[in-house]
Amino acid sequence: MQTIDGKGLLCPQPLILTRKALRNCLPGETLKVEVDNKTAFQNILTYLKDQSLVPLGEEREGLFYITVVNQPVEAKEGDGACSIDPGLCSSAYVVVVSSDRMGEGDPQLGAILMKGFLNALNEQPVQPTHLIFYNAGVRLTTADSGVITSLQTLEESGVEILVCGTCLDFYEIKAQLAVGRISNMFTITETMAKTGNIIKP
Repeated sequence: MQTIDGKGLLCPQPLILTRKALRNCLPGETLKVEVDNKTAFQNILTYLKDQSLVPLGEEREGLFYITVVNQPVEAKEGDGACSIDPGLCSSAYVVVVSSDRMGEGDPQLGAILMKGFLNALNEQPVQPTHLIFYNAGVRLTTADSGVITSLQTLEESGVEILVCGTCLDFYEIKAQLAVGRISNMFTITETMAKTGNIIKP
């Protein structure tokens, strides 16, 4: 039996830990997950069900517990079993990051969401060909940004990271660059145009 303690971790970290543990589970082995927030609880349940597993979840005294046996049920035609679209797997895409925050609204929440997005990107079965950082997004490529480990992992796996040199100069942080290579707007534009499929968090 494996046990994952996801208490005190922000989403999507509990889900990422669950995914990794499930990969190491032997057939028939039981996995137990403990979390302290409902969002993580629901996300993990959904993920396990998408893997054709049958998780059991319960809440006790403000904590959430999930138990699942690594024994996928046989998927039936038309039952909505999760699968990756073959067309998606063959499609290249680029992620462009123009801010150190994700979405509009509370700045602190936006920073948390951006960190979660970049961490989750490492877990995707199809990773981007390029990560492009410009404007305030270049702040995420500095050593103290809090996401350097995730970005370095992506770079080591073959994702090319392009960082706008003009933007680094504007924010006076070029010397603090810790990942990726300094690029220019021509190369950035060319890369985006060639790929066609662009994700902007």
